[in-house]
Amino acid sequence: MQATLDDLSTVPLDDVLDDIERRLGRQLKREDGHFSKYNGTAGFRTAEATWVRLAWRRTEKIDTQVWTGFEAAAAIQGVPRPEWSAAAVWTDQARGVVWRADEMTLVEDGALSTMGDITSDPGLPEQWWIDLRTALINLSEHSTDRVSMGQAHLTRRIHEVYGEDIDTTITDWACAHGDLGYANLCGPGLSIIDWESWGMGPVGWDAACLWSASLTVPALADRVQTLLSDVLSTRSGVLSRLLLCANVERAFRRTGRKAPLTDTMAEVAASLLCELR
Repeated sequence: MQATLDDLSTVPLDDVLDDIERRLGRQLKREDGHFSKYNGTAGFRTAEATWVRLAWRRTEKIDTQVWTGFEAAAAIQGVPRPEWSAAAVWTDQARGVVWRADEMTLVEDGALSTMGDITSDPGLPEQWWIDLRTALINLSEHSTDRVSMGQAHLTRRIHEVYGEDIDTTITDWACAHGDLGYANLCGPGLSIIDWESWGMGPVGWDAACLWSASLTVPALADRVQTLLSDVLSTRSGVLSRLLLCANVERAFRRTGRKAPLTDTMAEVAASLLCELR
C-alpha cells in the first residue's frame, strides 16, 4: 500500500502526535488509534478519558467553515453529541499541511457502521429513534449562517442528470448535520458525531441522507421514512432525495459500473420525478 496522508495509518505520525500532546496537554493512547482510510483523519482516546480528532488540510485549501465545524457546533442545544473543549492548530512545513487536533468528550457507544450506509439492522432500542427525532427537530431550529447544502449545488446536480425542466427551487430551509449516515450515529445510546459539514440545508436534508444510507436494509429504510415522513414528504424533502438519486446515477454514468443501489435509486427517482412534475 502506498503511504498517503489520505490514510494516516500508512504514514509515520509520531512527531505529529508529540505535537498534539504538547499543545493540548493530553497523553494519547496511540495504540488504540482509529484511522479513516478516505479523508485523512484519525482519532485517539486520551489518558484523561477524552477524545482527540486529528485532521489536516493543504495550506492553500483550508475551508474555514469545515475546518471550524466542531467548535462552531458547541452552540447547538438539545442534540446529543461530543462536547468540544479545545483545539490546537499548527503548520507543518515539511509536509505542506496544516494540522488540527480537536479535543472533545469521549462517546463510549461506538458508531453504528464504518461507512455511511449499513448492511444489517442494528436492532436499536425504541428510545434511540425517539431521541433521534427529537435531536433532528432541535437541530433544525438552530440559527446559523453556515451552509451545509446550498441551492446552486442541488440545482446543478439534479439538472445535470434529470434535465432542466424540473423546478428545483427550495423555499424551506433548516439547520442540518449535513452528513447523517450510520458512520456518524452512535448507539445504543444516541450520539451524533462528525460536525464538519453542518449548516443550513433544505428541510428534510438530514432525513434524506439517513433514508439513503438505510436503503440496503429495506426494513430500516421504511423505519426512517415513517419516523421522518413529515419532512421527507415535503417538496424540499423530495428534492433532497432526488439529489441523492442523482448522485448515484451520475456515478454510474461516469464509471459505467453499477453500485448496489443504482437500480433502486433509479426506481425511486422515477417516482419522485412524477411527483414533482
